[in-house]
Amino acid sequence: MKTKNPTALFLGLTLCLSLAAVGCDRSQAASSANSTATTSAAEAVSANQSASKVTRIVFVGKEHACDCTRKTVDAGWAALQKALGTPAKLPVEKLQIDTEGAKVEPYRKQKAIMALPAIYFLDGKDVVLDLLQGEVTAEQIVGVLGTTVTAR
Repeated sequence: MKTKNPTALFLGLTLCLSLAAVGCDRSQAASSANSTATTSAAEAVSANQSASKVTRIVFVGKEHACDCTRKTVDAGWAALQKALGTPAKLPVEKLQIDTEGAKVEPYRKQKAIMALPAIYFLDGKDVVLDLLQGEVTAEQIVGVLGTTVTAR
């Protein structure tokens, strides 16, 4: 027996359209919250599976970003520099998703980007071991790196 509920369909459609219309700040905050929760679990798995394997980092930003995205990308870059120290413990490649999409694509195929910046942690064979994205702190980066840093 099939029943149709036009009210439920209308409410579902309204919810979907409302979520799609949410502004940049709200979508980034939600993505950041989700990516933080996902990243925490990924950090634990990564720490166990990838000890001594992170050999380089790819930082993905956006060259032509709105103000809120620019602020988040700049804060992420500063957090990465703080976590890596001076001189940096690992080589970092900085890419822009809007102008260097082809260079970003191999990493996106392995782990999708939900928010910017996206910080990919790679092994010697360019396999993505972990991904942090959105509002990232130096402590999160250090947590991923932990003892997984190897000089190149």
